[in-house]
Amino acid sequence: MSKARPIPAAGWLPVGEEPQPTGSITDCVILRNDGVSLVALPGGDIDAAAHEATGLYRCDTRHLSRFRLTLGGVAPILLDASQSGAIFSAVYTNPAMADPAGRVVPARALVIRRRRVLGRGLVESLTISNYHRDAQAIEVRLEVDADFHDIFEVRGFERRSARPPVDAQAGRAGIRFRYAGADGAVRTTSVRFDPPPSSIGAGGALYRLVLEPRETVVLDIRVSTGEPGERQPVPQVIARVQREERAFLDEATRFQCDYEPLNDAVERALLDVRALRTAVDGTEFIAAGVPWFDTLFGRDSLITGMFLAPWAPRLLRGALEVLARYQAEEHDAASDAAPGKIPHELRWGELARIGEVPFGQYYGSIDATPLFLVAAEEYLAWTGDRAAIERLWPNLRAAARWCLAELERHGGVVAYARESPAGLENQGWKDSHDAIRWPDGRLAEPPIALVEVQAYTLAGLRAFTRMAALCGEPADGAEAAADRLAALIEERFGDDALGYVLCLERARTPVPTPASNPGHLLWLGDPLPARAAAFADRAFQSDLFSGWGVRTLASSVAGYNPLGYHTGSVWPHDNAILLAGLRRHGFDDLARALGTAFIEAALAFPAYRIPELYCGDPRELRLVPTPYPVASRPQAWSAASLPFVLATMLGVRPAGPRTLAITRPQLPGMVEWVRLRNLRVAGAGVDLAFRRGAAGVAVEVEGVRGDLAIVLSDRWPQ
Repeated sequence: MSKARPIPAAGWLPVGEEPQPTGSITDCVILRNDGVSLVALPGGDIDAAAHEATGLYRCDTRHLSRFRLTLGGVAPILLDASQSGAIFSAVYTNPAMADPAGRVVPARALVIRRRRVLGRGLVESLTISNYHRDAQAIEVRLEVDADFHDIFEVRGFERRSARPPVDAQAGRAGIRFRYAGADGAVRTTSVRFDPPPSSIGAGGALYRLVLEPRETVVLDIRVSTGEPGERQPVPQVIARVQREERAFLDEATRFQCDYEPLNDAVERALLDVRALRTAVDGTEFIAAGVPWFDTLFGRDSLITGMFLAPWAPRLLRGALEVLARYQAEEHDAASDAAPGKIPHELRWGELARIGEVPFGQYYGSIDATPLFLVAAEEYLAWTGDRAAIERLWPNLRAAARWCLAELERHGGVVAYARESPAGLENQGWKDSHDAIRWPDGRLAEPPIALVEVQAYTLAGLRAFTRMAALCGEPADGAEAAADRLAALIEERFGDDALGYVLCLERARTPVPTPASNPGHLLWLGDPLPARAAAFADRAFQSDLFSGWGVRTLASSVAGYNPLGYHTGSVWPHDNAILLAGLRRHGFDDLARALGTAFIEAALAFPAYRIPELYCGDPRELRLVPTPYPVASRPQAWSAASLPFVLATMLGVRPAGPRTLAITRPQLPGMVEWVRLRNLRVAGAGVDLAFRRGAAGVAVEVEGVRGDLAIVLSDRWPQ
């Protein structure tokens, strides 16, 4: 681990959280592919002056801050716009307007079609057709600009360092923007126009066209962000991207059911995860989400990988390998790092590289390290890839030793208190400053021991013990430490009314706030049956269950807000984890209700794209979930939640070497049958069919390829 820069405390996040963007991106077009993301206005224009979030981004930098189409100086009228993955199309017409000579161009004389795709940069084709009986003279202006703002500036951070100037150079057929940042890196954006425009300058290109009746002209625009851009025509780029998407789907487990919207939603979810693929030093990982978190996050990548282990397990291997590479080797208070700790977040933008924000290589996550151990065993269970575990063994051992050291440091629990004055105040998955609070609204004081983190640590140490036995390595006392932690969870976190409390304040005082966190204990911990039942019942009371899902915080708690990031909203991944916990402990009726509500919510969003979170409004107030205004989309663990929910409801899990268990299978309320094709376990493949019947859900094994035993089970495999 390279040593992080010291971070000045003054002027940066006095409440200890990342800056929250304002406004709304609910109506924005968002595309992502090949490490490049686009946030645009509904018609496809980029205009950061009108909407701060819009832009073309790469590596936390806005490479294009303006890309605006006008006809004769006025905006065309948007008729329709749609997107599919990394591909966007829109159709416009013209208002009544004057041509360059002052003559009237009648309304709707022109049809303008925009086709755009993200490949190696942005490629766009504009076709302009004249359907009037007379020739029309028009001016088509394409305004472009690149401000190279860091993503944290877009999110509202006011930089302290002086901003270097942007140099713009126009040539015959293109414009090149160059920015030499304060971090010493030179960032460039190149915009090429084909055919060459009538005139060009640093602010854009102008085409003076005369279109005869029924004549169509085609204008191509190519934008590259410092790497070689696309050379092929737009249709060929679109065809290639679609082939790549189809190849990814063909490699993954295939899902088919009798309810076509759900088939489409599963495909959309898998492609959204694929869109977030990013490579660092030749190893691929899944970025957390666009636009705010388009980079490597430890817990996000691990949970996403675990969710998709039944569908595309190589994604989890990539997450493990990348995070192992950046595992901390020394203590560094400025970045909340300690030996063995798995990173919370890595950033490559200018402000992170010069130390104005602390997240360049930041370790303020209390849960990524135990989840690293859990995820490694989950990968092993689905793939049987022992060689990968042996390669990762030094990293797994270092992660386990960090967990053991933290238990000793905080009297038997794992707790957090930021060391960096610029770091995150809260370091669990609910990491906004106001997320962890008492029922009367008071904020809990650190060190804070979250209930779910104890579950992750318990599961991680037990996973490490089993992997150590497999690899013939010492377990460093992990098994005994796990047994002590299991007893301590019941002693300190158990609560007769709630099942389990939210956390321990100062690592010792129970905070009995009704929240979603104990659902993670049902997923990975060993709760007593009575307390698991108490929490399951509490989670479905009306102050926690909105009808669309379980809220992060009960509406009965002071400080509840259905629009709060972690104080009343509904998070898809959180609900998917709760559903897995309900299934694991036999609360099948509640799991079915939650799964059906989850799927209904997912299908209510445009194009079935599941956002990062949505508002906690009661379902009776709305026909669809209320969007959260700046929710990321695509968002990795939210998209991955739908396939995970379906696999959990179907009850498919490894149950030992070369063994697949199918446990008490369920179908969502709108579905009569499901087929899974090429579900892979330990190198073998299996095709399964599930069908609703009078006595429950019947399972048929339609084909097995390789050495695999399939068993029906009443108990959830450990």
